[in-house]
Amino acid sequence: MSTEFRLYNVDDEDLYRNKSKEEKEALKPKIIEMAKERGIKPTARYFNTYPSTVRRIIKEYEDKENNLKNN
Repeated sequence: MSTEFRLYNVDDEDLYRNKSKEEKEALKPKIIEMAKERGIKPTARYFNTYPSTVRRIIKEYEDKENNLKNN
């Protein structure tokens, strides 16, 4: 029995991790906005990624904002 978690039955090219750097950067604002409106897990399902990835993107965004405010 495998302990690896698979994201539903989606094609590999639909996964967030398989997108180019430019595509990921373009998706980040959309991910942050949707996570604030609907929550982390529904956002992760919509963008075919893991909740931990959504949390990481939000944390990076918040850290970046805090650094701008402090300077």
